[in-house]
Amino acid sequence: MEYIKKHKMTVFIIAVWIIIIGFFYFLYSLFIGSNGEPVYGDRLDGIEKVPITEKQIKEIKSEIEKEDFVLKVTKPYLSGKILKVVVTVADTADENKTKALTDKVTAVLDDKQKAFYDVEFYATKYYNCSLEATGKMDEDGNFIDKVTVKFSDDLSKNKYALEYGVSDKKDKDYNKKQTFDIEKDGTYTIYGFTKDKLGESSCSIKIVMKKADIDTEETTVKSSLTRNFPIIGYRKYGTDKFVWTKTRK
Repeated sequence: MEYIKKHKMTVFIIAVWIIIIGFFYFLYSLFIGSNGEPVYGDRLDGIEKVPITEKQIKEIKSEIEKEDFVLKVTKPYLSGKILKVVVTVADTADENKTKALTDKVTAVLDDKQKAFYDVEFYATKYYNCSLEATGKMDEDGNFIDKVTVKFSDDLSKNKYALEYGVSDKKDKDYNKKQTFDIEKDGTYTIYGFTKDKLGESSCSIKIVMKKADIDTEETTVKSSLTRNFPIIGYRKYGTDKFVWTKTRK
């Protein structure tokens, strides 16, 4: 410790050099395998013989964009031997129709490309008609104090949500409200309504309020979604079908 106090500058310079060396070693490990080979090894051998052209990339994007339920298509890109396609669809988009967009991807690729490249397809939404309730709960799942129910997304900032509303009535109500407060004991069902360019969606969440003087932290619970988004499909090279999963490869 006494040595460090007397040689602060020397210790500082040594520490800086250690950090710099560690940083460059990290970069080396990131791009070069442990045996000095590229990270991809020989998996990319022959890729120059079956390139996916810029024209094909643009065609895939434009073909997907033709569907009215597609709001946005990120430019497809290659990651090694994987062609990745990311799309955003309207809240009312049908899951099966969204999955069928993969046909537009494979239709642009020739047989040699489909035998060489994997394809990853990722579809999500700008928002879901989803509600969440926040408040203090007991161990039985009952709220014990004031509960605030609101949309999971701030729809006032979303240009694709043309109309929306929250109500304790089942009848559709585009009242522009995004929150609903519950302060009295009882069992409630709170409804959310949204509308985009394709149509209308609704969601709901059940709340049980039993006031009690319990010291507990706030909890947030969410309504279940009627559609299974985001959806991720993966087509391995040389195969004909996509495997649908919730986990990115």
